[in-house]
Order: sequence, then C-alpha cells, then structure tokens
Amino acid sequence: MSSSDSENTFRTDTVDQEKSTPALVEKFVIRLPKGLRYQIRDLSDQNRRSMNSEIIMVLEQHIQQSVDAMRADFEDQIPHYEENYGNKDQKLSEKLQELPADKKEALLSLLT
Repeated sequence: MSSSDSENTFRTDTVDQEKSTPALVEKFVIRLPKGLRYQIRDLSDQNRRSMNSEIIMVLEQHIQQSVDAMRADFEDQIPHYEENYGNKDQKLSEKLQELPADKKEALLSLLT
C-alpha cells in the first residue's frame, strides 16, 4: 500500500467514524492532573453515566452558575444605576419646577 493509499484509508476511516457518531459536534483533547481521571470515573460510576457525560454535566453546571453569578452582579448594579442615572426626565422636571419664574423664562429662551 502506498503512502497515498494509507492517507486515503485514514481519511475514509475518519469520515466513517464521524458519520457513525452524529451527536459528536466537536472533539477536544484535554490533559488532566494526576488522579483526576480516576475521580471522574468514580463519580460517573456513582451517577451511572459515562465519564464524557459526567464531564459535560459538570462543565454545563459550572458555566450556568457563572452566568447566574454575572447576572446577579449586574442586577445588583441596577439600583445604583437608577439612583445615579435613572429617571433623568423626572429629576429634570423636578429641578425645573424648583426654578424661579424668571430663570425658567431665561432657560426657555436659550432652548428655543
């Protein structure tokens, strides 16, 4: 078999393998610290899942928790934002009402 034949065989095998696993969207190789693979295996055995499914579940949970934490941080900032920057129209209206009549007229003449 020539080198081009072996390359073609490899490519065919790869294509056939991809066709047989349509759920496989992306393959990613990862190096794990010593002992972590065994911990994942033990956890996946306890939960009656494959190691792959266990890793995906843990990653999805971590990502969701991170997104939830960012959302909570953002929502905590909303009252501060509204206190300092929100309701500008209402604040402006209140300030205008507090102005004496002559200053209101002077302001209106500047704006028109």
